[in-house]
Amino acid sequence: MSTEQCRRLASALRYAVAQDTRVLVVRGGEVFSNGIHLNVIEAARRPALEAWMNINAMNAVCQEIAGCSGQLVVVSVGGNAGAGGVMLGLGADRVIVREPVVLNPHYRTMGLFGSELWTYTLPRRVGAEVAERLTREALPLGAAEAVELGLADRVVGGSRLEFERRVLEYAERLAADAGYERLLAARRQAREADERRKPLDAYRAEELAEMSRDMFGDRSGFAAARRAFVRKEPAVATPARLAVHREPGYREPGYRELSGAS
Repeated sequence: MSTEQCRRLASALRYAVAQDTRVLVVRGGEVFSNGIHLNVIEAARRPALEAWMNINAMNAVCQEIAGCSGQLVVVSVGGNAGAGGVMLGLGADRVIVREPVVLNPHYRTMGLFGSELWTYTLPRRVGAEVAERLTREALPLGAAEAVELGLADRVVGGSRLEFERRVLEYAERLAADAGYERLLAARRQAREADERRKPLDAYRAEELAEMSRDMFGDRSGFAAARRAFVRKEPAVATPARLAVHREPGYREPGYRELSGAS
């Protein structure tokens, strides 16, 4: 999503959370989201500056979702998602993923540390060790594995239209649930406790400090990776992270076996 698209979405979210409603549903299109808009950034007169504006605008979207206290939030992932597009949904109460969807919860292949409050929302959902593994290995996840790890809450099958219908039905049941007030109070209490421990603004500032080095200092090859992605330049070799996973019995240092994980 470009800077302007993020700003429009953040504005829509601010409007939505101000309404007298009980559940907020956030959903995407054929692709849920792949984070910042690399094509727009590459085409800009000053790509680094556009990237910086884009990530700040994206963070505003994430903050609206993670910081919402007046409604329960459901994120409906009906299409593939990657990088910040995965992370932006993790601040919700429920993340529902369509069965064929593939998630790429990492930034490493684009030469970015990442933002979108991922240093808060990802470890909170999957634990620090799994969060470190997912971002380091930079491998895709299927919907079922995402639920097993805690990245998402449930998998729903069916066609795209059927999936969206079932998500809305779930949101309606959640809004009418006899325990709704208890669930909302628990969300508020958890968010307040987390905010006292470390404010969302602190996570965002730390992430942006790292991103400034990636975007303006190009410390990890963001410019070249972005250019290759936009221009569809073919890979000249198998990435090391994929090559090692093809060797039987290989385990990276610090690897921890996860129940049911491949």
